Amino acid sequence: MTAGPAVDIAYYAGVTDEEFATWTSVAERVAAELAETALARDRANQNPVAELRLLREAGLLGFAAPRELGGGGGSLTQALKLSRIVSAADGSIGQLLTYHYSNGVWTHILGTPEQRERIARGVGTEGWFQGSVSNPRDPGVTVERDGDGYRITGRRTFATGVAVADLITVLLYGDEPVNVVIPPDRPGLSFGDDWDNLGQRLTASGSVTFDGVVAHADEVLAGLGDGAADRRRDGLRGLFSQLIFAHLYAGIADGALTAAARYVREKGRPWPEAASRDVTEDPYHLQLLGRLSASLAAATALADAASEEFEAALALGADLTEERWGRLAILIDQAKAVTTETVLDVTHNIYQATGARSTANAVGLDIYWRNARTHTTHDPLPYRQREIGRHVLTGELPRPRQFADLAKAADVTQGAAADTATGTTAATGTTAATGPEAAER
Repeated sequence: MTAGPAVDIAYYAGVTDEEFATWTSVAERVAAELAETALARDRANQNPVAELRLLREAGLLGFAAPRELGGGGGSLTQALKLSRIVSAADGSIGQLLTYHYSNGVWTHILGTPEQRERIARGVGTEGWFQGSVSNPRDPGVTVERDGDGYRITGRRTFATGVAVADLITVLLYGDEPVNVVIPPDRPGLSFGDDWDNLGQRLTASGSVTFDGVVAHADEVLAGLGDGAADRRRDGLRGLFSQLIFAHLYAGIADGALTAAARYVREKGRPWPEAASRDVTEDPYHLQLLGRLSASLAAATALADAASEEFEAALALGADLTEERWGRLAILIDQAKAVTTETVLDVTHNIYQATGARSTANAVGLDIYWRNARTHTTHDPLPYRQREIGRHVLTGELPRPRQFADLAKAADVTQGAAADTATGTTAATGTTAATGPEAAER
């Protein structure tokens, strides 16, 4: 990470509408291929090596990297639209793609210009997949100085995609938060291969163990200071993590609704009491699917609006004000709230139209609900709605927050003093929580 930065690199510049139409076709082709085997691969529960190769060969991993560094030059809003297409076909692979884009934002915000360029060049030219270990809810990981770098010991329960990553972003908590990027073959780093949950089964979200893992000085992301402007910029990372959830959920809901409508058209039968023998004329099917479609359209529009506002805030750099940060947080909270409720509504209620025969394992409509139910346990929705409600009643806006703040709170509620109540094992850092990485319960 010693090379100087290139001149005039346009990060997240965006492609033209014509170019994006081509990229959309690419994503749709990838999605169609994934959809053909999604259920079988879900049941096999293997690490998604072949699936990531598919994303890499299609150029989707490098889509948001700058053109100057070999990438597609896409904007974040465009990237998340592509991720929705993939998520509709396979929620697990859609999650990996959205997390990959999110990890790119993290290293973009946290890195020096040299680090930022090096990582983006690897993504753009080599198709690196970025995984991360960022769950702030696991106590028991120690970070010690080792010369100019750090030595890491402990275990994290959830680490989505790191077992199949080319580069791993690790968020650590000592006296101060430490962010490093390391390769997956670093001595002392091992992966539990123990992700066997209800849904999102192909996300390689198992545990990771650090046995004296060294992070060298040039692997420490050091592009931010500790001033107020840096704190606001740092706080954008958490907001983007929430934003990608909204797009993931909208994608899964879209896939579920599309699959349900296809099933009704091709295999549905009118209820004996129906007035028409044509299943597509059943008024209750029409009402239900119409309501779900309207909810999904609203959720998707809100997610896109939040994405555009996030990009505008990111581009402001040091000029991002606390008020604008707070208004962005509310908008993303709203998108997260609406898409969460929409995806659970859609994946649960499509069965009212598809009927009893559609519950057969061979049909596989359950994959949408399992994926949605698993991932929506991440960040308890009432906390986001509470934040919105406070703003509605008092006008108060959220203030920039860091993952380190949540980690310190977790030390109080889930640390050694809380072992008995929470099922936490301080010696290993394991918890009784379930769900992929990010602020799980």
